[in-house]
Amino acid sequence: DDAAEETRDVEMDDGEGAPGDGDDFVAASTMPTQTGAARLVVDARDGARAPPPDDDDAEDSDGDDDLDLDLDDAPHAPPSATTTDATTRHPAADASEAEEVEDDDENDSDDDAQFDADASRHRIPPSSASASDDGEEDEDEDGTSFLDLRHDRYATDGTSLTTFHETHGDTSAAQARAGRDVQGIPWDRLQFTREKYRAKRVAEYKNYANLDFDASALDGACARTRACAKRAPFFEFAHNTRAVRSNFVHFQLRNLVWATSKHDAYVMSENKIVHWNASRKRASVVLDLDGGASSAPNAATGATSTHGDFPRIQVSTTCVSKDGVVAAGGFAGELVVLDQRSGRSDAARITSDDNGITNAIEFVGARSGAEILVSSNNDMMTRFYDLSTMRCLGRHKYPWAVNYASTSADGRSTVVVGDSKEAWLVDVATGRRIATMEGHLDFSFAAAWHPNGILFATGNQDTTTKVWDARCLGRGSLLTLRGTMGAIRSLRFTSDGRFLAAAEPADFVHVYDVDAGFEVRQSLDHFGETAGIGFSPDGESLFVGVADLTYGSVLEYSRGRRGGGAVVV
Repeated sequence: DDAAEETRDVEMDDGEGAPGDGDDFVAASTMPTQTGAARLVVDARDGARAPPPDDDDAEDSDGDDDLDLDLDDAPHAPPSATTTDATTRHPAADASEAEEVEDDDENDSDDDAQFDADASRHRIPPSSASASDDGEEDEDEDGTSFLDLRHDRYATDGTSLTTFHETHGDTSAAQARAGRDVQGIPWDRLQFTREKYRAKRVAEYKNYANLDFDASALDGACARTRACAKRAPFFEFAHNTRAVRSNFVHFQLRNLVWATSKHDAYVMSENKIVHWNASRKRASVVLDLDGGASSAPNAATGATSTHGDFPRIQVSTTCVSKDGVVAAGGFAGELVVLDQRSGRSDAARITSDDNGITNAIEFVGARSGAEILVSSNNDMMTRFYDLSTMRCLGRHKYPWAVNYASTSADGRSTVVVGDSKEAWLVDVATGRRIATMEGHLDFSFAAAWHPNGILFATGNQDTTTKVWDARCLGRGSLLTLRGTMGAIRSLRFTSDGRFLAAAEPADFVHVYDVDAGFEVRQSLDHFGETAGIGFSPDGESLFVGVADLTYGSVLEYSRGRRGGGAVVV
């Protein structure tokens, strides 16, 4: 009906709706800082997040002697379950809209504590921040972490070891043109060619799914796409650095790479947010959540400053705004925000739910001009924070764990996906469900809006990306795009709307030409798990984080002049 399609702006006052000025989100609670949360979470196969893996098991490797590669032939198996507590399952409530959560002094006092500028800043309860009961870092027998990432790879003054990128297998565009493998894999010394090993990986890959479904049902439903011309790629290989090794902790959460310019990428590496300067080939730790101090050049002054000592948390997701505001979420529902412009930092646990993993974070602009942070959590909630004060402006509750929420450029609508086959289009101001999108066969972990505010995409564990038109959702998706071998874990549009990138859990990132109706694609392939993807704000660069024991790195691609140039109209 008309009411369901209508977008309304409502300001909350003690739970009662009242007309608002249309510029702000729904006012609700402030950020909690509760202590003493359990860090064990339930098996992902039961509809929620699996427990964080031990470092020794975080990335499997079968030690294939024939290949002499630390690339697992089956790195996609989920971590083993440690609990199947039925009480942590999320009820599939029959709700017609996202619930606007009201303040309740009696029941929600622990969920409504304000970020305190002095007392709470930098502090996360030790019980929720600790990675292990004894407080010690997990180490392999040789005393190094599982990715063998040495702390001295990052200098405290914002520079890196000058020769590291030259001596540890970096690959330049010129070297790649001369025949060097972009990841530095010595195929000439192996028993397999690159082509044979690629075929082996695709044939043996076992995609993870939460629900049982018949994959053959997708055969006739997916659009036929063709590869772009080799002489005119959308994006061309520019550089691969192994000075920064991407990694991830949870196998379903892969939004750990962001770019603030065509030369600046931010990557999660061993519970640290590392800034990679692609032009200077320098790496520096911006946010250390492994128990150390965070030191980095101030974006405004250029001077190096220490931003504070944060307790150790297991980083589940990250986000970096184009202005360099860095945010990280944790397994116990932590949220840490660092503004590099001012040096201000805030940290708190934003949920009291024992299974409240922060699954995703996004920055959006409100119509008032305010910067808003949107958090998606496993406690079935999305939360909206004013970035200038870190005050919680609103909360929406759903009948399932929220894995990703993407807000349109005008700040009016949010696409919400989670532990459901459905996706919801929701009015940001009211939490009212505008539409339900159906057609996926499993849970979704990715969503993205086209900058025109009309098209958006959802990515699912059924290996597909669906593209939708917000004006005619009753007709179903515009088209369905199928991946090569695995779930779609991350989606990104370029700022000009020309391309959509869809990342699988391992080996493949597909870039679709939006102007060609998504029918033409470029598939960028590598070997190893994908930690995340990020376009630069100008759409000129694409960064891909590769998580692998030996070949962990950050791949950089530059927009092609022939295939990826802007369309002149």
